[in-house]
Amino acid sequence: MEIINLDHMVLTVKNLSVSKKFYHEVIGLPIVDEQKNNFVSLRCGNSLIRLRQLSNAVGAIVADKLQIGVFDFCLETSASVNEILDNFKRFNISIAQGPVTKNGAKGSMTSIYVRDPDGNLVEISTY
Repeated sequence: MEIINLDHMVLTVKNLSVSKKFYHEVIGLPIVDEQKNNFVSLRCGNSLIRLRQLSNAVGAIVADKLQIGVFDFCLETSASVNEILDNFKRFNISIAQGPVTKNGAKGSMTSIYVRDPDGNLVEISTY
Protein backbone atom coordinates (compact mmCIF):
# COMPACT_ATOMS: atom_id res chain seq x y z
CA MET A 1 0.00 0.00 0.00
CA GLU A 2 1.21 3.50 -0.83
CA ILE A 3 -0.31 6.61 0.72
CA ILE A 4 -0.37 9.39 -1.87
CA ASN A 5 -2.07 12.33 -0.16
CA LEU A 6 -3.61 13.66 3.05
CA ASP A 7 -7.31 13.91 2.19
CA HIS A 8 -8.51 15.69 5.33
CA MET A 9 -7.93 16.12 9.02
CA VAL A 10 -10.42 17.02 11.72
CA LEU A 11 -9.75 19.54 14.45
CA THR A 12 -11.98 19.34 17.52
CA VAL A 13 -12.79 22.89 18.64
CA LYS A 14 -14.48 24.63 21.58
CA ASN A 15 -16.38 27.17 19.52
CA LEU A 16 -17.08 26.40 15.88
CA SER A 17 -17.81 29.99 14.83
CA VAL A 18 -14.64 31.39 16.48
CA SER A 19 -12.44 28.69 14.92
CA LYS A 20 -14.14 29.09 11.53
CA LYS A 21 -13.38 32.82 11.62
CA PHE A 22 -9.70 32.17 12.49
CA TYR A 23 -9.09 29.59 9.76
CA HIS A 24 -11.18 31.36 7.10
CA GLU A 25 -10.47 35.04 7.74
CA VAL A 26 -7.02 35.02 9.38
CA ILE A 27 -5.39 31.99 7.75
CA GLY A 28 -7.32 32.44 4.48
CA LEU A 29 -8.73 28.94 3.93
CA PRO A 30 -11.89 28.98 1.78
CA ILE A 31 -15.02 27.36 3.23
CA VAL A 32 -16.22 24.51 1.00
CA ASP A 33 -18.93 22.99 3.19
CA GLU A 34 -20.75 24.06 6.31
CA GLN A 35 -23.34 22.10 8.25
CA LYS A 36 -25.04 24.16 10.94
CA ASN A 37 -23.55 23.48 14.36
CA ASN A 38 -21.92 20.26 13.14
CA PHE A 39 -18.77 20.98 11.18
CA VAL A 40 -17.07 23.26 8.70
CA SER A 41 -14.80 22.04 5.90
CA LEU A 42 -12.09 24.38 4.65
CA ARG A 43 -9.94 23.90 1.53
CA CYS A 44 -6.20 23.57 2.18
CA GLY A 45 -4.49 22.93 -1.16
CA ASN A 46 -5.60 19.47 -2.27
CA SER A 47 -6.79 18.60 1.25
CA LEU A 48 -9.48 19.68 3.70
CA ILE A 49 -9.30 20.81 7.29
CA ARG A 50 -12.56 20.05 9.03
CA LEU A 51 -13.58 21.79 12.22
CA ARG A 52 -15.90 19.91 14.58
CA GLN A 53 -17.22 21.33 17.82
CA LEU A 54 -16.47 19.02 20.75
CA SER A 55 -20.13 18.77 21.75
CA ASN A 56 -21.05 17.49 18.27
CA ALA A 57 -18.93 14.33 18.49
CA VAL A 58 -21.56 12.29 20.33
CA GLY A 59 -22.57 9.27 18.28
CA ALA A 60 -19.96 9.91 15.57
CA ILE A 61 -16.94 7.77 14.82
CA VAL A 62 -14.10 9.79 16.33
CA ALA A 63 -10.72 9.37 18.02
CA ASP A 64 -10.81 7.62 21.39
CA LYS A 65 -9.75 10.67 23.37
CA LEU A 66 -11.05 13.87 21.82
CA GLN A 67 -9.24 16.88 23.15
CA ILE A 68 -8.98 20.50 22.20
CA GLY A 69 -5.64 22.13 21.49
CA VAL A 70 -3.52 19.02 20.89
CA PHE A 71 -2.63 19.51 17.21
CA ASP A 72 0.71 20.82 15.98
CA PHE A 73 0.78 21.19 12.19
CA CYS A 74 2.31 23.16 9.34
CA LEU A 75 0.59 24.95 6.45
CA GLU A 76 2.59 26.05 3.41
CA THR A 77 1.96 29.44 1.82
CA SER A 78 3.25 31.20 -1.28
CA ALA A 79 3.26 34.51 0.64
CA SER A 80 6.47 36.19 1.73
CA VAL A 81 7.54 36.29 5.38
CA ASN A 82 6.64 40.00 5.52
CA GLU A 83 3.17 39.30 4.11
CA ILE A 84 2.61 36.58 6.71
CA LEU A 85 3.73 38.87 9.54
CA ASP A 86 1.64 41.79 8.23
CA ASN A 87 -1.44 39.55 8.04
CA PHE A 88 -1.08 38.38 11.64
CA LYS A 89 -0.46 41.95 12.78
CA ARG A 90 -3.61 43.12 10.96
CA PHE A 91 -5.67 40.52 12.85
CA ASN A 92 -3.82 41.16 16.13
CA ILE A 93 -2.56 37.56 16.28
CA SER A 94 0.42 37.02 18.59
CA ILE A 95 3.46 35.31 17.10
CA ALA A 96 4.50 32.31 19.23
CA GLN A 97 7.83 32.03 17.42
CA GLY A 98 9.48 33.15 14.22
CA PRO A 99 10.42 33.79 11.67
CA VAL A 100 12.77 30.81 12.00
CA THR A 101 14.41 28.45 9.52
CA LYS A 102 13.04 24.91 9.65
CA ASN A 103 13.23 21.78 7.55
CA GLY A 104 9.99 20.69 5.88
CA ALA A 105 8.86 18.14 3.31
CA LYS A 106 10.52 20.12 0.48
CA GLY A 107 13.66 21.17 2.37
CA SER A 108 14.61 24.43 4.09
CA MET A 109 11.73 26.81 4.79
CA THR A 110 10.98 29.88 6.87
CA SER A 111 8.27 29.39 9.49
CA ILE A 112 6.13 31.55 11.73
CA TYR A 113 4.19 29.92 14.57
CA VAL A 114 0.86 31.08 16.00
CA ARG A 115 -1.81 29.49 18.17
CA ASP A 116 -5.38 29.09 17.02
CA PRO A 117 -8.31 29.91 19.35
CA ASP A 118 -8.06 26.42 20.90
CA GLY A 119 -4.31 26.50 21.50
CA ASN A 120 -3.30 24.31 18.55
CA LEU A 121 0.15 25.26 17.25
CA VAL A 122 -0.16 26.39 13.63
CA GLU A 123 3.08 26.75 11.67
CA ILE A 124 2.85 28.87 8.52
CA SER A 125 5.82 28.24 6.25
CA THR A 126 7.19 29.53 2.99
CA TYR A 127 9.92 27.96 0.87
